[in-house]
Amino acid sequence: MFFALATLFLASCGAPESLRIRQFHLRETKVATGHPFIRAETSKRLHGAVTEKERLLRRGNYYHIRWHGLSGKKPVKVVFEYRLARTGAEVRKTGFVAAASKKGDREIVIGGAEYLKFGHVQSWRATLYDGETKVLVKESYLWD
Repeated sequence: MFFALATLFLASCGAPESLRIRQFHLRETKVATGHPFIRAETSKRLHGAVTEKERLLRRGNYYHIRWHGLSGKKPVKVVFEYRLARTGAEVRKTGFVAAASKKGDREIVIGGAEYLKFGHVQSWRATLYDGETKVLVKESYLWD
């Protein structure tokens, strides 16, 4: 019995994902008073914004992208595709190329004038490349 439970436990412990995306949606320009995590994230995003216009332009969707387990010999590329609330089915793209590394992290911001004009991100898909080799695709639930 013990052996069966131990096997089941170890089988459920899969390898960590090569691509992790943490998202935060900054809606308000005032520091939240609720949960400490939300208050800290809001303070971080609004740090340095003095005028109301600067604070307004900080509103948007923030995606912290972290990768690991790559070869470390080729440049890392992430393509981030997304749809906004007021653009319908139009898919927009952004992304970055980072120096060759086995692990790293970056942040993608969909904010400022684009956020104010077209609304928040409705769905997204991130594709991780190790050189020209596609490693992993991660997408939001609403992506089709």
